[in-house]
Amino acid sequence: MTVRVAYIATSLDGFIAAEDGSVAWLEAFQATDYGYGEFFAGIGTLVMGRATYDQVLHSGAWPYAGKRCLVLSRRGIAHAPEGVEAWKGDLASLAAHLAALPERVWVVGGGKLIAGLLAEGALTELDLFVMPALLGRGVPLFAGGHPPPGRLNLLDTQTWPNGVVRLRYAVAEATPTKL
Repeated sequence: MTVRVAYIATSLDGFIAAEDGSVAWLEAFQATDYGYGEFFAGIGTLVMGRATYDQVLHSGAWPYAGKRCLVLSRRGIAHAPEGVEAWKGDLASLAAHLAALPERVWVVGGGKLIAGLLAEGALTELDLFVMPALLGRGVPLFAGGHPPPGRLNLLDTQTWPNGVVRLRYAVAEATPTKL
């Protein structure tokens, strides 16, 4: 079975980015190694929403060189970095495509995509890094502030002295629901 994981940092109050899409609030936590290099080395394909793609692209050099990246975008992508493709289909067709891939898939974000793929039954893991920060407002981890209903099985926890907590869950088999 292909592992399809949402691997993402969230503030304690459930936001993955500031209102403008910025993740600059995470800079305070960058001095610690949370195992990203090992995680990234095991990924074959990345998936992200268009707003996340635009935010990453405008943050500097493309950080996912050498990996295939699908970006949900109805309008296509001009001048995309090597390996980046626009996915113009719906979430159901994306879910089926991802399930057929032989490699590990990382759903980078954003919240609308994560919630949508959860609703389609397309995520197998949630790997959440809860950061000791309260943003108050911003882009929620799950679109609309509420994930679709479902059961999770805790796989692992990890803590760091700076207050970061990693919660890794398996998404239990469930009948897909529509948002």
